[in-house]
Amino acid sequence: MQLKNLISELKRRNVFKVATAYAIAGWLIIQIATSVFPVFNFPDWTSQFVIILVGIGFPISVIIAWAFELTADGLKKTDDVETETSITPQTGKKINKVIITVLSMALVFVLIERVFFAQAGMIEDPGVEMHAASIAVLPFVNMSSDQENEYFSDGLSEELLNGLAKIEGMQVAGRTSSFQFKGQTPDFKEVGELLKVQHVLEGSVRKSGNRVRITAQLIQADNGYHLWSETYDRELTANDIFDIQEEITRKVVSELKVRLLPEEEVAISTNPTEDIEAYNAFLEATQVEVSRQPDDLAHAVRKYKEAISIDPTFSLAYARLAYTYNLMNTYGNLPFEETKKLMRDNIDQALLLNSNQGKAYQALAMYFRDFESDFDKAEEAARKAVELLPSDAMAHNSLKIALDKNEKQDESNEILKRAYELDPLNNIVASNYAGYLVSEQRFDEALKLINQILERYPDYTRGLQLKANMLSNMPYGQLDEAFKLVFKAYHNNRDDYSLLIALRIRARDLDMFTLADFYEAKLRELYPENVTVQFFEYFNYLEREEYKKALDFIEAYKEKIGDEDGEATWGNFASIYSELRRYDEAVELHLKYNEILKERPIVLERYTFGKISGFAQLLKEADRDDEAQVYIEAVCEYAAENQKNPPKELTDLEIYIQDLTCKILNEDYDPLISALDDYFFNKKFKSGFANRDGTVDFPDEMTEKPKFQKLKKRIYEDIHRMRDNVIEYLKAEGEWKEEWAEDN
Repeated sequence: MQLKNLISELKRRNVFKVATAYAIAGWLIIQIATSVFPVFNFPDWTSQFVIILVGIGFPISVIIAWAFELTADGLKKTDDVETETSITPQTGKKINKVIITVLSMALVFVLIERVFFAQAGMIEDPGVEMHAASIAVLPFVNMSSDQENEYFSDGLSEELLNGLAKIEGMQVAGRTSSFQFKGQTPDFKEVGELLKVQHVLEGSVRKSGNRVRITAQLIQADNGYHLWSETYDRELTANDIFDIQEEITRKVVSELKVRLLPEEEVAISTNPTEDIEAYNAFLEATQVEVSRQPDDLAHAVRKYKEAISIDPTFSLAYARLAYTYNLMNTYGNLPFEETKKLMRDNIDQALLLNSNQGKAYQALAMYFRDFESDFDKAEEAARKAVELLPSDAMAHNSLKIALDKNEKQDESNEILKRAYELDPLNNIVASNYAGYLVSEQRFDEALKLINQILERYPDYTRGLQLKANMLSNMPYGQLDEAFKLVFKAYHNNRDDYSLLIALRIRARDLDMFTLADFYEAKLRELYPENVTVQFFEYFNYLEREEYKKALDFIEAYKEKIGDEDGEATWGNFASIYSELRRYDEAVELHLKYNEILKERPIVLERYTFGKISGFAQLLKEADRDDEAQVYIEAVCEYAAENQKNPPKELTDLEIYIQDLTCKILNEDYDPLISALDDYFFNKKFKSGFANRDGTVDFPDEMTEKPKFQKLKKRIYEDIHRMRDNVIEYLKAEGEWKEEWAEDN
């Protein structure tokens, strides 16, 4: 058969139309399979199987179209059908309709895939919590001969991460989590599973003189497939570096099919500075700031100042400088008044230069919280920071703390969960999340998470503090092991603020108050300007019942922080007034700052129970028994109902404590003594029982009972057993001093 006749016969038999219809339909099936199957976590082979089936089907469909013809009597071999009776023209029209229909479906799918999948991210699987437009930016490898250029490659990675995080359709793993893989050859599938992302951006940086070569590649995490890679050779100028950052960001966005909004177009093309030297200094500061160590923080301050001196319009540098001053006050010895002024000056300058500087609002939230005690303004600033930095875990963490201060516990927990989702390997966020798990009595999960933190960073003091707290309380009650855990770290770092704080607490738990005083004295010597250390004086006044001195301390502190409306210090004043038997003044303060106490009927909830029951006890002490009884009845009714029908949101321990509180308010001491026995020996909640003078802070009517005296003796015997273990441990380590033995 001649070629011309063959083509005519192919057309007559609708082979071309069948092939076209099949090709479009097959393409649509493959696109649906490869886009949807991963969303529902179908195995990789299922998509491949569909592609193979479609490929096999194509030649079969063409062969069938050639060899067979649809007639009025059904499907027959083409050779058996007379040309004059053939209905192939009508069949061709039907195939045309099929082609049009399939094309329409393909168009609809393209729109869904480009708009729905791009903007929504994915059809989420709540068990996986992974987004289609999700990515981790691993620290770019420093290929330069000068290892001091490490900060440049790390800083470039962080800036790429920050740029991607500004885009609404992107789920970007936080810096700490991504940088966990620094210096490793990571398994991309492991990275994806651990950070809940589907893509990884990695690369390298080589600086030589005034030239820089940057290589970047985008990888699909589940199979290691390289979606895109590019190498950039440029002059080492700010504009060139930012052009590369923008180009990489846009390419990643394009590959992940995320549509940029107009404001995002502006955001990723905005350069923080036009000077490369200012940018170099800034990058170096950001990389040393994260350690939180006093020397590193001081170095970061110098580099931020250097960046600002080179480019006085560098808004982000002012914001990060203010943030670092706060860290120097919290983790070091920068005086309160000096920190307050330095923070405010730099925050104001950052916002003057850029009113949408997210890090400036995060620093502002810290400023209002720590230096003006204006918790409403702190919350407002923190919310603005999260709005501007939606993928920044530490901005969320600042909002969580502000919400805690404003007693919005439920929302605080949700914000903390979001922060942990954004940056699961961030030690600060992970530690806070572990604390949340403890509060929910999810002890196994909490201990597992704390151990994971310490595996990554064995010297992370906050993690050691948390683990020691857990070991001291339910369900472990190992006061001696808690002390040893912290002391092992202290042995190699004797000036560490957090470790000294932890050892002071652990020594007091063990009835080793002389040793606790030793650690307190070291803290005063090393950190005299630290507010927490200064507050030890206040607590010592309360412990020695020197209430007038405690009152003078709080009055001076109130003036120092500018707490004009008393929002931050009213609780301290109320406690001291109660001890001084100035009950009416204490009651006034409670009513002034707690609207819930005035509401009728009295409504108790999970996070208001302590406030209402404490007020009931205060009214009893003030001999205002009729008023107290209204609150006591509400408290006990709430506690009894929770025991009868335990709510899902309350832990067993909370319900248990509510019952104990009711017994205290009703002076039902015998059952209370039995409950305390169970609390200490069975539930293993052993922290905080020891007192400097050997007493226990309960009403005299209770402590004078023989049953209570026996319980007190057993409690101290158990505490002293663990204390003896610690003394033997310190002696074996050559760390014991006999002057500490006066407690024994």
